[in-house]
Amino acid sequence: MTDLLTSSEARALLGNMSPSSFKNLVDGKKIRKVTAPGKTQGKYVAEDVQKLAEELKPFLEAEKNSRQASQDRGSYKDNPSHPAATDWARDSDLPYMLAYDYEMYGVENTVDISITHKWWQKNPYMARLLFDANDRRNIWGGITIMPMEEETIIRILKDEMTERDIKPEHILTYEPGKQYVGYVASATVKKEYATHFKGLLKSVFNFACQQYPDIQVAKLYAYASSPEGWDLIKRLFFTPRRDINRNAFELDLFERNPSPYLKSFQECLKAKGATIFEPNW
Repeated sequence: MTDLLTSSEARALLGNMSPSSFKNLVDGKKIRKVTAPGKTQGKYVAEDVQKLAEELKPFLEAEKNSRQASQDRGSYKDNPSHPAATDWARDSDLPYMLAYDYEMYGVENTVDISITHKWWQKNPYMARLLFDANDRRNIWGGITIMPMEEETIIRILKDEMTERDIKPEHILTYEPGKQYVGYVASATVKKEYATHFKGLLKSVFNFACQQYPDIQVAKLYAYASSPEGWDLIKRLFFTPRRDINRNAFELDLFERNPSPYLKSFQECLKAKGATIFEPNW
């Protein structure tokens, strides 16, 4: 007979995972649910939970240590009028990023954690998260920009290479004195927290400006795979690259741009000596 666990028992094995994150894993078919005839409350296959707990063990332990350190130094940010916070993804975030991705993309379109973990190990400054300032495990949104060779990015945009094919060796690390091209792999936010997305976007541009001129991100490429993605790309005034793909876009970060986000970013760059291209009117 298959051993079954209650929701509370299963979540406890997964580091006291929140009900919403646990539900995302169930919906993503990572954990099987069994509901007896005539019952409304289901139970969960212990083997699935234990297997997932083993896979996530290093990340759950890292999250536990991170949470304890946060408690030791006080709340990360305990201000009900400003409940959102942003930060670069850590190992301890990965179980919750996985649950978030299942909710936003579905299991078929989510890159396995064994792959993404190697990405973040190669460059820890690629995935910027938006989350509940009082509980980092509640992820509300995220932006992932991967620095790679332009040739590799174009192969992805042409569907000659999938994101699952991206290896650590394709990813570049940020080094002083170098210029980079980035691939916007994702930019999403839960609808109920959409008002905080501008803060997430601003934090990414602030980081890029802080690194200038030692490290320069000159250009971004993106693929519009949803109506929301298309609208965001249009709001930032990306240039269509139909020669690559109907849904491919390019953004020169050092070219005049009417987007308020880009104008603010470019003013920051100019204050540090950068030249922003302006047409001859």
